[in-house]
Amino acid sequence: MRRLGIVGLVVVALVAIIALDHRPAAADWFADVFAGVSLTQSHDLKLNDQGIGPGTYDDVSFDKALAVGGRFGRYFDSLPFLGFGVDYFRFSPYIGPQSVNLHGCFYPGGCGAGKGGIGTFDLTVNSFSTNLMLRLPLLKSTEAPQGRVQPYLAVGPTLFITTLTPRNTKSFRNHDDDTDVTIGGTGSLGVAVQIFQNLMLFAEYRFTHVSPDFELHDASTNRVNVSTDLNTHSALMGLSARW
Repeated sequence: MRRLGIVGLVVVALVAIIALDHRPAAADWFADVFAGVSLTQSHDLKLNDQGIGPGTYDDVSFDKALAVGGRFGRYFDSLPFLGFGVDYFRFSPYIGPQSVNLHGCFYPGGCGAGKGGIGTFDLTVNSFSTNLMLRLPLLKSTEAPQGRVQPYLAVGPTLFITTLTPRNTKSFRNHDDDTDVTIGGTGSLGVAVQIFQNLMLFAEYRFTHVSPDFELHDASTNRVNVSTDLNTHSALMGLSARW
């Protein structure tokens, strides 16, 4: 995933350079703000306690979360369907109290399979994306030369900064958090509608993927590697200023 992210960064950068080389004197700049709700798919939480051994919490569920962010970039007059943007996105898929199937080793001499609680965890995700933007200008007019309605697609590599903090759990030292920094990916599909000359309202579906890896400590201060996949679907609404 890190190699794919690096390749993606290079591709997006090359597209931006090509577009800039062909730019005219003017361009369609945009600045977006948005908010909505995110839903992270259930996934296994894998542990590897140096003092005990590996174990897995199966199919851990994540709570729905508020999602907020902003985006800034430009579309090019010479290629009006093509743009480039940078994006900030934040959501917090809290892991609430739940009973799940578990297998592996969770305490000395306690290897096997069964069902048990996992406690609670705060999980905060901050992401920074470089996006290739594609749009389809529809219903063009003098008042809306780039189209009153603009379906669009955005995709690009993403730097994720993810923090995991154990709360109310017997397996880990409470409040002993760790932050993972890694490359993942973001894809968005939406439609923007002009409501004033320089203002558009948009609705967007967004998918993000990242595989964070944390290092926490158990009750005996042994190091515990914790990893999972965060595959997140978000429904967003926002405003876009154009100039």
